[in-house]
Amino acid sequence: MTMLYFDFNATTPMSHKSKMAIQDVLDQFANPSSRYRLSNHLITLIHQAKESVSQLVGGLPERIIFTSGGTESNNLALHSVFGQLPAGQLSRYHAICSAIEHSSILEPLRWYQKQGLKLTIIEPSKTGRIDLDTLCNAITPQTCFIALMAINNETGVIQPYDELAYRLKGKGIHLHCDAIQAVGKWPIRCFDDIPLTISFSGHKFYAPKGVGGLYYSQQVKIYPLLHGGGQEQGLRSGTENTLGIAGLAAAAEEANEKLIQRFDYCREMRVYLLTQLDKLGVNYHLNGETNPEYQAPWTLNISFPGIRAEALASRLDLCHGISVSLGSACSNNSQTPQRSHVLLAMQSPHSYIDSALRISFGHVTEWKAINVLANALQQETQHLLSISGEQKI
Repeated sequence: MTMLYFDFNATTPMSHKSKMAIQDVLDQFANPSSRYRLSNHLITLIHQAKESVSQLVGGLPERIIFTSGGTESNNLALHSVFGQLPAGQLSRYHAICSAIEHSSILEPLRWYQKQGLKLTIIEPSKTGRIDLDTLCNAITPQTCFIALMAINNETGVIQPYDELAYRLKGKGIHLHCDAIQAVGKWPIRCFDDIPLTISFSGHKFYAPKGVGGLYYSQQVKIYPLLHGGGQEQGLRSGTENTLGIAGLAAAAEEANEKLIQRFDYCREMRVYLLTQLDKLGVNYHLNGETNPEYQAPWTLNISFPGIRAEALASRLDLCHGISVSLGSACSNNSQTPQRSHVLLAMQSPHSYIDSALRISFGHVTEWKAINVLANALQQETQHLLSISGEQKI
């Protein structure tokens, strides 16, 4: 059975160029912090990698810190704000975030809230987008931090982070943008005239797992999470993951060259998949934005009324070799199954949440795979509805 992958928001396969870049440095084993010529190539590699990534995120290379990935980058951004505040005085400060942020933003903020931080969580519209007027109306004189992601990982809804950055000019409020689902796939703008951090993760755009980074503007003072060896200008201690960084740089160069081409390809695929489902008479409901300007085309959060998503995903996997997600891959690590916090925040009916699949693809997805997916969805939704007594076939 041919395995077909439709969970690119969870992770992507490494590109050939990324693999070759890693292979080229497999024998370069020296520690980049060492002071002999054997390390020189790796020191140069790290500097060049920051140049490549900076072109992708639109910032200065010296303001990029390499990390182990998105979760560490998000926590480092939060720690750089709240870790520097006077002990026992968090109650004097206020933070704002959206209800649809990734758990690596929401959980640390809730922890700080337990320590006294005042926290306002902004609910999205029913299509999953944050209203900036609502968010900005929540700003108080004590507000020191706002988190708004670039693109939601479950729905693919594009958030107005760049417009928010304009509104925050001159206010001195730190804006953090979780751009993990955007960098490498969507144009990201850096703003150096406000306190700003932007997180990204390599394995979301065809680089290896275990490497990512954090961009910080000149108005941000990074407060390290990890102390010790003093790597990354003392901002992130730990011997650099040179293999991962090499692969990340190669993937960043590819993404920068082909960003628009890949975006257009995914947009065409999205339209084609929905057209095929309509032709096949599949009953579905899209969770997310209907305005394509606000919707990442590579992500479909789609409900199949009357069907349990777990059953549908299982049958797609076992009977057709098709991999799809029930939502965020990280949420699958929860000890107890929980409804999507994103869809709940969007006030989606429980029947839609319980029947929702996240289908995501990339530029390496083939057209014939879309046909196989559409036909499999038609076959399995009919089968599951028939055994539930809701539809006869």
